[in-house]
Amino acid sequence: MSIKASYIFIITAIVYFLISVIFKSEYYSSFDINSGDSFIITANLNLTLIASIFIFCQGILYLIIEKMKLKLYSLLIKLHFLFVVIFLSILIFLLNFESNYDNLKWFNIGIFIAFLGCILIPTINLIFSVLNRKI
Repeated sequence: MSIKASYIFIITAIVYFLISVIFKSEYYSSFDINSGDSFIITANLNLTLIASIFIFCQGILYLIIEKMKLKLYSLLIKLHFLFVVIFLSILIFLLNFESNYDNLKWFNIGIFIAFLGCILIPTINLIFSVLNRKI
């Protein structure tokens, strides 16, 4: 199950990365960069980039652990939850910043997708992987 999950993570990371790059290039070509909303839109796209990098690294890490039959789940759990704390801190900062902008409702959708991809799905997969190993 973990090998399939790692491939899913890697594919998801590539999709997130492409979405971020496409929207970023589209944004810079069609909007006024000096507008007040430019920081928050750029932050959202950078958040998606961070999500794609984390998901890719986690997918590679799962693949290495599964292929080499390593018992590194305790290290993986510690690293995962350290990232969760850092990522949630970034989300709280961006949500506080975003509260002044009423016209950017889609920003919340970007945060939800990044949250789902970076925290919720990997955590559930990690729990099931550890339970399947009965460690």
